[in-house]
Amino acid sequence: MDTKTLTDILQSFREDLPDHSQTATAIDQGASLADIANQAQAEGLHEIATVLFEAQQEAFQESPEATTDPGVITQAFIRDFRTRLPNGSETAAAIDRDASWEEISERAEAEGIHQLAAALLNPEQESLRGSA
Repeated sequence: MDTKTLTDILQSFREDLPDHSQTATAIDQGASLADIANQAQAEGLHEIATVLFEAQQEAFQESPEATTDPGVITQAFIRDFRTRLPNGSETAAAIDRDASWEEISERAEAEGIHQLAAALLNPEQESLRGSA
């Protein structure tokens, strides 16, 4: 997804957000995709968070260090996501102890971290992780 398209999408979402929304503030301030996605997730704006997650994945795949191994891509996503979780989070604890993706997904869902939970739902990725 090119930058102009992403900017247009963000502005379209922004027009529908109230001014007091933290997601709206993040968009207005030109925050990173990760920061906007975090705010959207926290406010329950899962559609925006999903679009931004997909844009981040696409950008990663287009980068020079990109890999086509879904296990490696997912593991990198988990590591990046962990940096945005508070230390007291059960999801963070599961990531830190290298729990299965299924367990991390379950804990994320229980804590309302739907973006992470959805990214880990694919059971095929769990089998790829075991062979990586």
